[in-house]
Amino acid sequence: MLVSLERSGGFTGQRVTSSVDTDDLNAGQVTEALQAIDALASAPAGANVAASQPRYHLTVHRASGDQVVDVLEAQVPAALRPLLSELMRRARPTP
Repeated sequence: MLVSLERSGGFTGQRVTSSVDTDDLNAGQVTEALQAIDALASAPAGANVAASQPRYHLTVHRASGDQVVDVLEAQVPAALRPLLSELMRRARPTP
């Protein structure tokens, strides 16, 4: 399954995008990350904070349909960090 990221905000405001096939990652970390994404998707929207904080727009492309989650840097659960780090490692600026 494919997971896509679009990061915006932060001090530079630079928008970056990336994606990764979960088959290329550690299965245990993927399972934990997907559970964290499911939990974020069902949680109520958080309070709006300063634009200086990075915002992550994650899309999980599943056979049953896409799942989209928006999360601020301060709200990223520990279980999601390894996947987010890999996505950021692959990230490229968007024009």
